[in-house]
Amino acid sequence: MNVADIPSVSRCGNEPCGWCDRDDWPCRFCGGSGRWCPERPNREPSGVIGWVRIDEPCRMCGHTGKEHDPLPGAIGPTTR
Repeated sequence: MNVADIPSVSRCGNEPCGWCDRDDWPCRFCGGSGRWCPERPNREPSGVIGWVRIDEPCRMCGHTGKEHDPLPGAIGPTTR
């Protein structure tokens, strides 16, 4: 299975999760799509280092597309 073929999920692995219970706060990293396109370094045979864009499930929201603020003491989902 190709990583691009992984379907979105509606909830993360935490139960209960106040972030997954909301639909009004999209993930700031993927924009609510559940996927993001970071860049990683790539060394060519000539030795030149460049950047390659990859497409993968968003790690910050658990591929849900919903904001999951990982910082302790952050404003919780009930106050946003």
